[in-house]
Amino acid sequence: MDEPFLRLAASIEAGEKVLADWDAVSDSLCDGEGWPLDDQYGVRQQQRDADMWTQFAPYLTDGTALIVPAEDILPDLDQGERLKHRWDQRLRALRECLDGGRRVHDTWLAVENALVPGHPRTGEVRARALAERNAEGWHYALTWNENASALVEIARAAKPLAGPGPSPSLRAEAALARSPQTGLPAPSAVSSPAPSTGGTPDRRGGRGR
Repeated sequence: MDEPFLRLAASIEAGEKVLADWDAVSDSLCDGEGWPLDDQYGVRQQQRDADMWTQFAPYLTDGTALIVPAEDILPDLDQGERLKHRWDQRLRALRECLDGGRRVHDTWLAVENALVPGHPRTGEVRARALAERNAEGWHYALTWNENASALVEIARAAKPLAGPGPSPSLRAEAALARSPQTGLPAPSAVSSPAPSTGGTPDRRGGRGR
């Protein structure tokens, strides 16, 4: 498998570990009815959001280069497999994730660019903005992680059809050239839990907000 897909598979696995770790601790942070016991729930939830954003963020710039070749080859693949694995729907979901994630990133970047270096509240505002970005991006990061395996599946299904033509790296470059998001700054991730943003936490377990 080509290197971009190996990295993607590793990213999906890392995202699944984030989710598994969250599922393992979320019950212990809630009462019998599923409501958070104390602020440790929110702190741990923010770390979960940050970890998932870390896995998702590189694909705000790199994702188009994987999606476009998959869309191009889709009509040539076995139609039964295409329907069985819901490749069309999953590719649309991935595009929507990138669009949503970029909006979240741009909102955070506007705040980051407006910060005044050395101001007493700059650190507090930056931490809050990062936590809000990660929380707003949670849905997109989660949905990306749940559907990105379609790109690996399509690449494997397309391999027997490969023949003379541009290499995967050239197709990736062409895809990036077709993307209006080329040059998007690399999104950063919060390295430690930030102060609560005041949102209503999700109840025990599950993967929703």
